[in-house]
Amino acid sequence: MQKAVEQLIRESGPTGIAPERLMELVGDSMSRSSLNRALATMVSQGTVAPIGRGPARRYVTLSPFSVADVEAFFQRPASVRPLAPFREELLSPTPNIDPERANRCTQIQALANPMDRKYLSRFLVDYSWASGVLEGSSYSEIDTEALVVYGEREPGKPMEDAILALNHKRAAEHLWTHRDLSVENICALHALLTDDHGMTELVTSDHFLPKEQRGVPRVYEDVNLANSAYLPPHRPGTNHARDMLVRIVDTAKTLEPVEAAMYLLTRIAYVQSFANGNKRTSRIAANLPLLAAGLLPSSFVDITKARYIRGMAAFYELGSMLVIEQAFIDGYVRSILRSSNLPAALRGVGTDLDGAAKQLCDFINSGNRPKAPALAGLLGAPPKADAGLAMAGPKATAARRAAPR
Repeated sequence: MQKAVEQLIRESGPTGIAPERLMELVGDSMSRSSLNRALATMVSQGTVAPIGRGPARRYVTLSPFSVADVEAFFQRPASVRPLAPFREELLSPTPNIDPERANRCTQIQALANPMDRKYLSRFLVDYSWASGVLEGSSYSEIDTEALVVYGEREPGKPMEDAILALNHKRAAEHLWTHRDLSVENICALHALLTDDHGMTELVTSDHFLPKEQRGVPRVYEDVNLANSAYLPPHRPGTNHARDMLVRIVDTAKTLEPVEAAMYLLTRIAYVQSFANGNKRTSRIAANLPLLAAGLLPSSFVDITKARYIRGMAAFYELGSMLVIEQAFIDGYVRSILRSSNLPAALRGVGTDLDGAAKQLCDFINSGNRPKAPALAGLLGAPPKADAGLAMAGPKATAARRAAPR
């Protein structure tokens, strides 16, 4: 019945629909308690949102697709899904993360640890490990820490996985001291992420590029995405790839920090401006507006590869932000929990951090404050950027806040 309720909410349009009206429409097929549970589930999934309070509360749709719709679509292999050519309209500021959810992402950082060199040391490990996992690396968190902190490579694992982790570390170090949102900075990050260090054994790896292609938007190279029906733009002999990257950066500068992060995460990968390494570049670029605004960056820790790939594919082929938005929110919440001075009730062996993350995700999606008193301290003003490390970066101005959504 949840699918039927979701369809009724979608059909109600931008004004939404009240629970009482939903009960009238579903009739005897659903109890009020079952309807309430279904509505709570859809809110937590990010497909609908409540507006108003008390008797005036209504529910509106946030996605033209439900979770079930997306799952059903990707049950079919890419070879039989309809081809999805590049759509230039997807470079517009919407679809994107819901602005209210984006704002609530900034409201759970009151206990954030200072973004100093101690914080950076931990972030380098978390980010290098988590982003590497999304690339298929075999390196564990412990393997990555041994390599990044102590320079000890795991001898039983591929050299390309070690270089992938080290490249992530170098790119994150560059990010920390170069927070300006610009095409030049994004190209510099891409060059660091795809460096093969002149090692001949890495020539055949998909993770690295020859020197002439690193940090340079593609001109003649075509790209094909594995297990996807999406067809990236290919305009050989032109500056189309760079022009699209310029457009993306210019648009991101008009958005609030978390909205800009989600926009960069999806659009840089969508246009495939580089011959390879586009998703890695989009993930690190997403942190530029966050850091520049004094917000904690996302390490992308605890985001499963399957969920991330499904979310990106849903945007490529359907133009739907639903799955990747929820993956980002979940990963960002967990990054914040890892990077905060948590109260004693949330520290130690046996702590239910999954439960804590679930409550914070529910707060971001619905606005319902966490029930656990130990989580209440996380809600408040966001942290300040560390003046000793941060360089000048884009700030949210009044003009940007007034920009149309």
